[in-house]
Amino acid sequence: MQAASMRWVGRRLGWVALGLCGLALAAPLGPARPNLADLDQDGYPDIAELHGAAEREAFLEWFAAIAEAQFTAPSPAWLPQEQDCAGLLRFAFFEALKPKTTAWFQKFPYLPKVQVPPLSAYPLPQIGRAVFRIEPGAYRPNDVQAGRLVSWASAVYLMRYSSVLLGRTPDKARRGDLLFFVHPLAKGSAYHSMVYLGNGLVVYHTGYAPSQGGEVRLVSLQTLNQHPQKYWHPRPDNPYFLGFYRWKIVSN
Repeated sequence: MQAASMRWVGRRLGWVALGLCGLALAAPLGPARPNLADLDQDGYPDIAELHGAAEREAFLEWFAAIAEAQFTAPSPAWLPQEQDCAGLLRFAFFEALKPKTTAWFQKFPYLPKVQVPPLSAYPLPQIGRAVFRIEPGAYRPNDVQAGRLVSWASAVYLMRYSSVLLGRTPDKARRGDLLFFVHPLAKGSAYHSMVYLGNGLVVYHTGYAPSQGGEVRLVSLQTLNQHPQKYWHPRPDNPYFLGFYRWKIVSN
């Protein structure tokens, strides 16, 4: 009787051990649930934002350098059909996040020297290449599929939903920030964008296609304030100057 009891107990222990082993083997096979929290409610999952000071600094520096380089000579990677004012922002945004390989640098022969390490965060986690918002609201897991996060956006959407207002004076702006204007008499899009390079300088695309004489220009804020059309004066008393902005992924 004792031997039979021992065999029964042994079988039960074996079943328990097998069950625990099966659980241990099965656990890693299930996909880990991605963290899609948007604690700051800015429309981007927190995992897709740059949180460390060093990462933010690196993005802004690379973004500004890439935008500035297009004044000297547009990169062959910047397609002609993408060359307008918002296209300069989109192009520099994408390229700032890409890994900086030898092949990458060959496309930017006139790149200003960047003193910070490169980033390699593109495509961004969870949202891939759909990095620009075109609708308000906190991030929802189906934003990419629903078209609320996209890979192409015009200046007005870049301003409203992918960046945050810093103010209408340059004292809070830094290299890599943005400027936006609205032109009441413009044909087509009324919104215009520029990149702040620091030290009172900006770089921007005039907005016309290359075949129509569109080009990248680098000027000072002082020069803009002397423009014959006061729409382009980056001053707080100009109602058509919308202010200095910063990309959301580095604004927290």
